[in-house]
Amino acid sequence: MSSNSSLSNGNGLRNLTTQEDDAVRVTEAIAIIVIAVFICLGNLIIVVTLYRKSYLLTLSNKFVFSLTLSNFLLSVLVLPFVVTSSIRREWIFGVVWCNFSALLYMLISSASMLTLGLIAIDRYYAVLYPMVYPMKITGNRAVVALVYVWLHSLIGCLPPLFGWSSLEFDQFKWMCVAAWHKEAGYTAFWQVWCALLPFVVMMICYGFIFRVARIKARKIHCGSVVIVEEDSQRNGRKNSSTSTSSSGSRRNAFQGVVYSANQCKAFITILVVIGAFVITWGPYMVVITSEALWGKNSISPALETLATWLSFSSAICHPLIYGLWNKTVRKELLGMCFGDRYYRESFVQRHRTSRLFSISNRITGKMFFMPLRAILPICV
Repeated sequence: MSSNSSLSNGNGLRNLTTQEDDAVRVTEAIAIIVIAVFICLGNLIIVVTLYRKSYLLTLSNKFVFSLTLSNFLLSVLVLPFVVTSSIRREWIFGVVWCNFSALLYMLISSASMLTLGLIAIDRYYAVLYPMVYPMKITGNRAVVALVYVWLHSLIGCLPPLFGWSSLEFDQFKWMCVAAWHKEAGYTAFWQVWCALLPFVVMMICYGFIFRVARIKARKIHCGSVVIVEEDSQRNGRKNSSTSTSSSGSRRNAFQGVVYSANQCKAFITILVVIGAFVITWGPYMVVITSEALWGKNSISPALETLATWLSFSSAICHPLIYGLWNKTVRKELLGMCFGDRYYRESFVQRHRTSRLFSISNRITGKMFFMPLRAILPICV
């Protein structure tokens, strides 16, 4: 009797464990499918919009085009195999494709992070050196910079093929990737070479941009106070000095509100750009660092999977931050989807907008909100 009851209890626990495993498998499969679909559609929308609307494809936006195109390739060439492995709980595509997909994933991810640093450098020159920006950032130099980004990424991804670490299928990341736990030296090298470098560049460049935006806004705010005082002196009406000073104080208050609003907007923009990078890639860096220092089983499987999924979601943030956040891109997208009935813009207006994209990056001293708008490659 006791043996039958223990057997039934064992079968019940086994069935419960099987049901939990099936639930986890379904949840992970749905999550990675949703992520893959959003990456594919979001980046494809930006790629098509920039390609079809040539006036939007300015020099700065070519970096955005490269970024979104690489993310789209990630969703097409890598994520379908991650989805299949997550459902099947094994790698079924052979050793050769395992090595190739791992190299492709690391190459695209590294290039995406480095391109973010490249965009920060472009914005740095556009805001801090607007007069020499057209001479510093030319079309040929932009192409050379993009080629360098991919070569730089390739250098960081090739060592596992030559014996420094190795490429293998990770059963909790559900993809082929470098064996971070085998060679701590290579893990540290890849993090510094492909992740820490663009992060430091972004922090430095956007820090200088915010500092210059504050200084320019403060100068123009103070300049408006001087103009008001000069106007009151030229008036010469001593009896109306009280009304003039009250009018000047109202004007100063308005300028102060606008100054604070644009300074806050610049801070929020920079915070979103930096925050998205840290939130999406930070957990993955912590996971692979823990694997390199304390072994493969130092992180729970659920946290390892979650960190990997978050690293994928960075490709969702890029089209939102650098594309759909822009009002002009949204209008062009509505025009492409619904036709001129919902959105119509004349050729003269488009030409004017195209000139504005290039001129706004050069003239940063006439209107204090110009450098704030120049923080992102596509002006908000």
